[in-house]
Amino acid sequence: MFYGLLIAAAVALIALYEFLPNKKFFPYVCGAVIVIFGASAFIKDYYGNAVMTRAQLEEFQLQQKIFGEWYASYQEDINSLDRNWQRFYNIVETLKTAEVYEYSTYEQLLELEQETLDEQKRINELVVPPELHEECRDLLASVIVKTKTYADAQVKTISLTRQAADPATVTDVNRMNRRINEITIRETPAGLFTATEISAIRDILGDKD
Repeated sequence: MFYGLLIAAAVALIALYEFLPNKKFFPYVCGAVIVIFGASAFIKDYYGNAVMTRAQLEEFQLQQKIFGEWYASYQEDINSLDRNWQRFYNIVETLKTAEVYEYSTYEQLLELEQETLDEQKRINELVVPPELHEECRDLLASVIVKTKTYADAQVKTISLTRQAADPATVTDVNRMNRRINEITIRETPAGLFTATEISAIRDILGDKD
């Protein structure tokens, strides 16, 4: 429509030039027409971009909402992993300082093992929200893989420790503690580092919080 009006204006100017009594005013008329159409083009472009900006903002907000809800649930799982590991550390320290075998400590390990298995199951059920943009999905998939690897290693360490502390096999507390020490040194999972991926997702989504 804009270009149609531009063509019509050009035709009108040609006709005006033919019938204008005083040709010296024609440049002023042309200047006025150019200014009007230039302003029209600017307004069209400005408001067109404004509409796109609002659309992009709405999309950012939707993507942020999807990711925010997923991340809030994920953070609960991370907090659970942290609590389990802290409990494990405390139990191991208790075993190291005990002069005699305490069955109650073994019961704590049994309970903790089950809780870590339950958490491992929840971690293995993590999925990437399909509504996220592809780039965000790829980053989040990396986060999930790292988290599953960490949860698996945590379960393995705690389970092996529980087996080493099984009263059915323990004959010497010092030997048990040496075995547990070997397990914790060899099997303790490396840290779970996902800050790079999470920060990249926030940057993509325009979420600086």
